[in-house]
Amino acid sequence: MPYAGQVDKTMGADTVGHLKLLLETELKRAREESSLDIAMFLGVDGRIFSSSIPNQLDPREYRLLNLLKGSLAHICNQLSGQNMMMSVQQFEAGTIIISGVGDRAFLVFLTSKPVEITKMQTVLANVVKTSIVVRHLFESKPITPEVLASYDEAVAGELKRLTRILFVEKFGETKEFKKNKEIAQYLQSKLGALVGPGPLQEIVTMAYNEVGTTAPYMTSAHWERFLTILLDRLREIEGDSVAAKAEKEWRAHLKQILSSFV
Repeated sequence: MPYAGQVDKTMGADTVGHLKLLLETELKRAREESSLDIAMFLGVDGRIFSSSIPNQLDPREYRLLNLLKGSLAHICNQLSGQNMMMSVQQFEAGTIIISGVGDRAFLVFLTSKPVEITKMQTVLANVVKTSIVVRHLFESKPITPEVLASYDEAVAGELKRLTRILFVEKFGETKEFKKNKEIAQYLQSKLGALVGPGPLQEIVTMAYNEVGTTAPYMTSAHWERFLTILLDRLREIEGDSVAAKAEKEWRAHLKQILSSFV
């Protein structure tokens, strides 16, 4: 059991880059989940906010995409004037599914593959879920337990998954990650100089195990506990005087680093 509770390995979209990644990820997930060929998120003025398009399109997919481009102005007029909720258009080249995202944007999914009537309801349910998720992201709403509780299970689960994906992709760029890396390097260099490389590895491994997580995900409470464990072992090996001097210096430096990254 981690000393300071379970580590939260999720992230919200704090920057434009994060939002872009989340939108692209959601469109790709939605397209693959329903075996659709192309997914696009557009404004009613025709701007493309995000898309998920394969690197290579076959002739049928190109034909369907060109069909969409030719009717895009009409679709935008319909959406801006009537706030269309959902439209399914079937052509010889394939199927175009349109779903509104608020008053000023919409999703388009294209597939050149035949969609069986028995599977259409599942596909449309996934499209509706994606529309709700994309609207939440696009409006920069927070993803908190309270907010998630207001959605149905499918939407809440998808939003939660996206925060985990963002964490994996972008956590290494955050100030928390950089702070933790600096603290870990500082403490290991200071302890290693006093006990040597062999005992250092043993002590550090034991301390991380007891705290219940690793350096990148540590909180202030984790670091306080981690430092106490290091000092206890140092006291056993080198005595009270060395440990007391180290504690005064290391705790002051730890406090400085933690406060400087707030």
